Amino acid sequence: MTKASRTASEPGLCGVVAASLTPRRAGEPVVDLAALLEVVDFLCSAGVNGIVLFGSTGEFVHFGAADRARALSLAVKRSRCPVYANVSHSTLDSAIALADEAASAGAEGVLLMPPIYFRYDQETVRQYYLEFLGALHGILPAYLYNIPAFSTAITVETAAALIAAGYRGIKDSSGDPEYFSGLVGACGASGAALLTGSERLYGRFRGAGASGIISGVAAAVPELVVAYESALCGGDEEGIARLGARVEEFVAWVEEFPAPMIVREAANLRGLRAGAAAAPLGPGLRCRLEEFRAWFPEWWRGVKAETAASR
Repeated sequence: MTKASRTASEPGLCGVVAASLTPRRAGEPVVDLAALLEVVDFLCSAGVNGIVLFGSTGEFVHFGAADRARALSLAVKRSRCPVYANVSHSTLDSAIALADEAASAGAEGVLLMPPIYFRYDQETVRQYYLEFLGALHGILPAYLYNIPAFSTAITVETAAALIAAGYRGIKDSSGDPEYFSGLVGACGASGAALLTGSERLYGRFRGAGASGIISGVAAAVPELVVAYESALCGGDEEGIARLGARVEEFVAWVEEFPAPMIVREAANLRGLRAGAAAAPLGPGLRCRLEEFRAWFPEWWRGVKAETAASR
């Protein structure tokens, strides 16, 4: 790894961080690099505080390590805001190799799930994370990524121990308010970053100690999430209620489909080349998707006007 070490006092993950989509070439399991750079431009122009590449919204499981590394390198060079990389993998060696590439590319930091697909006990999860952290040698910030739907859950006790060992914070996508409250205590004393992946609970969590959100919704409608964040930080109660309701409307569609299908479809409808879904839908969801396509343009016109007025 060649990137210079950062100090603990430097800013880390905070505010609205967009969990970017990863455009895929038609008929191929490789990143559409030109389309990805357009997505990066789009997100930066919307005023997000950062971008995470190859997260769950970015469907990292569809892409090989070399493809991920090349796309990250180009995106970091193109981006006008900080870029972070999810380096999660089924093996420790591959996660370390991806982190090495992220450091060489100039990424601001890396996120890491527990090893994906299989379930592990907490002692094994801790060992995995400690060996990964040791391999980084402090070269760039590393963040825990708790997403129990797709990997082993990180307990509050494990998160606290790993933050004490040197992890700079955690993204929690559990959507569990009780668990999040436990993380507030684990992160508070150390100043570690605490971000949620839940747009639906963000208003509640922002006031309870969250330092930001890593948002899949922001991959398609970043202006809405940025405006919502501004209202939350400014104590604009009317804006919080109005924009929060808009977020809820979009999330309700997202939750009907395999993630991140609706986010990708919304991005396509906005003129981005987000590409096709990874798998076909059954007849019922195909009909619902057509309903979403009819619903979104008018909804977006209203949201666009509201977010422009709130600037």
